[in-house]
Amino acid sequence: MMNYKRLITTSAVIFIFAILWNSSIHGVILREANAALTGITRSTIDRPMGLALLLTAGLAFLFVWSYTYVARQGTWQEGLKHGLFFALLAGLLVNLNQYVLYPIPPLLTLKWFFFGVVEFCAYGILASWLYPIRTKNHHPSQ
Repeated sequence: MMNYKRLITTSAVIFIFAILWNSSIHGVILREANAALTGITRSTIDRPMGLALLLTAGLAFLFVWSYTYVARQGTWQEGLKHGLFFALLAGLLVNLNQYVLYPIPPLLTLKWFFFGVVEFCAYGILASWLYPIRTKNHHPSQ
């Protein structure tokens, strides 16, 4: 049976981690590199932050919810693999697609992808730690 309290708690922790991670990566580490996009992105003040936060919360929830379905033993290795899967999916759908559509420097796209892989792998490790799977044949709908 799905543990909804644990699902919400784990999603909330990953949401907070995502905000802190992305603030430090995009606001500090890649700040100068992201400046190359000034002419094609919204200014910070014009960005719909409410929508961005809602998207981040939704992504955190979907990550944890899907983890509960694919994890069989709840090990950190399973969490890491799930994070890697999500990172590859997001990298293809977001980073590579934006590179194709907009004049984004290739090195910046690679940096986004690299930091995304690290981020989603961290989500997986957090999920395995905060939402332990109790049985070997676990399935949340049972």
